[in-house]
Amino acid sequence: MTDGTEITLAALAKKIDEQARFTRSVSIICTLSILGVMFYTLTEMFSNLPNMIILQFMGNLEKINQEWKAIDNAQRNKRQAAETAAPAASK
Repeated sequence: MTDGTEITLAALAKKIDEQARFTRSVSIICTLSILGVMFYTLTEMFSNLPNMIILQFMGNLEKINQEWKAIDNAQRNKRQAAETAAPAASK
């Protein structure tokens, strides 16, 4: 090989190395950006998840409240019936 081709090959190898280094840097930056966006999305999703669950199941609260009141009324009626029956039985 002549000196000219060795110098040319060395210059090409240097350019290829610089290009590869640049490509690696860009791919690392893009990968980290994507991971950052995904992490942010997941944290936002999990921080808002309880609110979404509460809003979704708020419609069921009315049914639960009605059932709770019905049970309270039934227990109160049983208690009142037992109290009125007890004094009558003791006489």
